[in-house]
Amino acid sequence: MSRRPVRARKRLLWAAAAAVLIALLPAADRVAAALAEHRLADRIAARQSEVVGEPQVTIDGFPFLLSAAEGSFSRVAVRADAVTREGRSVQASMDFTDVSEHAGSYRAASADARFTAPFGSFGDGLGPDTSLSDDGHGRLRIDRQVFGLPLTVTAELRLSGRTVKVVPVAASFAGRPVDPSGPRISGAFAGQDRTLPELPAGLEPTDVSVTGAGVVLHARGSDVRLT
Repeated sequence: MSRRPVRARKRLLWAAAAAVLIALLPAADRVAAALAEHRLADRIAARQSEVVGEPQVTIDGFPFLLSAAEGSFSRVAVRADAVTREGRSVQASMDFTDVSEHAGSYRAASADARFTAPFGSFGDGLGPDTSLSDDGHGRLRIDRQVFGLPLTVTAELRLSGRTVKVVPVAASFAGRPVDPSGPRISGAFAGQDRTLPELPAGLEPTDVSVTGAGVVLHARGSDVRLT
């Protein structure tokens, strides 16, 4: 019997095995990435006591196993719900770039973060009959009833150091314009500035804005420790 058919069958078997391995590599790589994302989420939650539940962690890059072997990742995204020490709800969204492992902890060359406080969380202290919303131009709209008549105030949020200032820029009462700098309006907002707590991972605030989701604090940092 000729050896050629046997050799041909062996080559076919090796080719089939190689094809199966190549097909399985992306799935195995994704499973390894998912396990690493879960472990990193647990470590972040353990380090940040304000985090509620398990953060959502996404590690970019393919193949993941190669990046893991090198101990570095181009980007890690973290999404988490948190509660501040004052009891305010916050949604955190953080993007870390050039993440690498050092002495058992992960550090990032830089980080960009957004902390979104829902209007109901940001507006405590303005009265139970007050509602907040986005005015459609990136400013805060405050609506409330005074003696049964509607008062609407439009305010800008300005970041000064670690303080968010609420500055009225327009107002109307019962549909008629009123001076936003008048004593009644300015007095109602006296003491409503928000002093920011220490941000996680040594991040520093850079800006504040208003969106349909709430009040957003923007922050950045360099050489940031994740875990």
